[in-house]
Amino acid sequence: MMHVSAPRPELSCRPATPDELRRWVETNLGLKLPARGVCPGHAGPFEYLLRAYFEPAEDLVVWAPRGGGKTRLAAAATLLDMLYKPPCAVRILGGSLQQSLRMWEHLLPDVERLAGEHLSGRSRSRRIDLDNGSSVAVLTQSQRSVRGLRVQKMRCDEVELFDPRVWEAAQLVTRSREADGQSPAVRGTVEAISTLHEPFGLMERIVRQAEADNVRIIRWCVLEVLQRCPSERRCDCCPLLEDCRGIARTRCDGFVSIDDAVAMKRRVSVETWQAEMLCRRPAARNCVFPTFDPAVHVREEMPCAGDDAELWLAVDFGFANPFVCLWVRAGRNGTVHVIDEYVQEQRTIDEHVEHIRLRPWGRPARVACDPAGAARNEQTAMSDVQALRRAGWRVTCRHSAIVEGIEMIRAGLRPAAGNPSLFIHPRCQRLIRAMRSYRYSARGGELPLKDGTHDHLVDALRYFYVNSAGSSAAEGRRY
Repeated sequence: MMHVSAPRPELSCRPATPDELRRWVETNLGLKLPARGVCPGHAGPFEYLLRAYFEPAEDLVVWAPRGGGKTRLAAAATLLDMLYKPPCAVRILGGSLQQSLRMWEHLLPDVERLAGEHLSGRSRSRRIDLDNGSSVAVLTQSQRSVRGLRVQKMRCDEVELFDPRVWEAAQLVTRSREADGQSPAVRGTVEAISTLHEPFGLMERIVRQAEADNVRIIRWCVLEVLQRCPSERRCDCCPLLEDCRGIARTRCDGFVSIDDAVAMKRRVSVETWQAEMLCRRPAARNCVFPTFDPAVHVREEMPCAGDDAELWLAVDFGFANPFVCLWVRAGRNGTVHVIDEYVQEQRTIDEHVEHIRLRPWGRPARVACDPAGAARNEQTAMSDVQALRRAGWRVTCRHSAIVEGIEMIRAGLRPAAGNPSLFIHPRCQRLIRAMRSYRYSARGGELPLKDGTHDHLVDALRYFYVNSAGSSAAEGRRY
């Protein structure tokens, strides 16, 4: 353990305004931080320090690029908390111990330089205490290290790499501290700091929940931290032109060099660059449907459907696994619009039928389903397919290979010629997640992973495609 005295006299004046904070960071840490975003909806990195430092602080979500300064800024915020909010307890929790130590490697030299004459103990230790009562320590990525803590600030770095159980445990460790006449009030907060590159990974779930709960999201990309482009560089042959469109010459004023940004872009794929440096959307590595784009394929109305669109139900049977039903409008011009979804488990087929009938979409022209549903139930002596037919619906059950249906869906998303023909209504949130998250194993293989969550919704959509393509042949089949 290291014991450090209170800060030197020249640091005793607490920054009380944004301008004073900016000067303090520049003078004592040598950091000149962009204050404003250059992309729509983005903020400058200095916005994070403002929100983390001034009380009453709030929980924060920081979505920033690789090498964008987020870990360095979190170390600066920790130093400010320790110096000017005593006694303030801060804990650093990274996606791995190595990630936690990266923040520590920024923080420790700051402490040594600003209060080095009073530093004692081994520099490789993972805890610092100030004689004003403030402390900071590095935690390992485990529930054991998190449970039982009572601190004012929990800084979680690279939460994309967290065990979700550890993240959940970290939500319960903060305690606010009231002002006592000598020390200011400090609100207990949790900060999630990360890139976002896994579709429906932990960071994306945190971002979506923050949006729903009105938690502040501070987001910047490589353009917010890119240096000013010198006039002698030519735009027309620059690999960054499609990203910056000239703003690097007029609005950027960061610390990442143009040459470094160009070199990084040349080394990686477009999807990695967009996900990890431009902070636009998660990467589509190993995704079964990498061409699925919510901006293109998620629509409330189906383009050019016409009034003669036919209503289908697409069904994947299940009891312990989810039973899935999709309502699909199929236009005669080939357009397909999934307008609703029903996902439920632990219910009988008759209960599912009643729930389906309660939806306001009317009687389906046809039902496309899993051929496995033709097997008779040992208890009822009736198959699920027979139960659907007994409900008065025309049921088709064509056998097909998984890859056949997947290729049909891909063609609907992005055909080799022409425009997309598959669209999904925004209310179908489970299907939208499945389209983005359905993936192959990282070890390779022809068939996607059966993850028990996303595969059932995609299976139902597959059944629609293979049965609508061969409906006349399948219609006459009986079991």
